[in-house]
Amino acid sequence: MHTLTAIAKSLGEVTLIAVLLGTGLPVIFATGIRLWSMEPATAGGAGVRNQVAQVVAYLCFAVVIVAVVLGILYIAKDFISHTFDIQLFGAKPPKK
Repeated sequence: MHTLTAIAKSLGEVTLIAVLLGTGLPVIFATGIRLWSMEPATAGGAGVRNQVAQVVAYLCFAVVIVAVVLGILYIAKDFISHTFDIQLFGAKPPKK
């Protein structure tokens, strides 16, 4: 029974991370695109972009970029540790 609960717990953790990264980041990016394209409708046809929406859009893009860079660094942590002797995310130091 212990094995079944351990498997269910691990599966739940993987599912949670997949939902957060698999749908969360695209939703944040789409929100940034939506806010970035916001322009008020004016009679003259020349709209001025909403500055608050612009700032929030750039913050959304920054969050996505940081998440992607951290993901790449996490995947390459052993390569970085071996090549540059920099331990990221608990990578093992290279053997000397």
